[in-house]
Amino acid sequence: MLSRRAFLAAAGVFSAGAFSPGPARAAGPAPAPAFPLSIAVAEGEAGAPVRDEAWVDAQIAEAVRLFAPAGVALRKVGSRALPSRFAKIETRADRDALADAIEARRINVMVVASLRDVDDPGRFRMGVHWRHRATPDRRFVILAAHAAPTVLAHELGHYFGLGHSGTADNVMSYVRTGAPVSFDAAQLEKIRSSARRYTAGKQLDPA
Repeated sequence: MLSRRAFLAAAGVFSAGAFSPGPARAAGPAPAPAFPLSIAVAEGEAGAPVRDEAWVDAQIAEAVRLFAPAGVALRKVGSRALPSRFAKIETRADRDALADAIEARRINVMVVASLRDVDDPGRFRMGVHWRHRATPDRRFVILAAHAAPTVLAHELGHYFGLGHSGTADNVMSYVRTGAPVSFDAAQLEKIRSSARRYTAGKQLDPA
């Protein structure tokens, strides 16, 4: 003869007492999806990339660290080669031409050998956040091979809606003293706001 417990189990009947499992743990909030970084590295004259994966990954790691206080994650989701004709970016037309290489719904980062300042041709830039002039929705980051470690974070700051800062050692400033670099509280909130907008509008695929 079946015991009462066995009978109830067989019938699929459980009381809220001894036969019920312990209280379920409350699920924590799901982690926010990372924003996808699609990396394209130009080939140099000899066919080798103008920068290797280790250099690119170091730029990304620094950006990840600086964006973390905003609760915004970044992750590399792809890496590909750009033809050598894109190695030296000299003019606005050169920058616009890179738009043909972007991948949809990703933050595209184009690594090139050199990036001339189009407003002052005697100077070279370490990076720029660029919008295609005819179709501004097509935008991307251009990163020069001689860029300092925080340049990708600076240009991604522009991507997330930040302007330049006059405060030394702010990520969005050109002035460095050797002190730690960071975003300020207002900038972090602006990054969060932009991240929410990009997610709600499904402008970027989660990584």
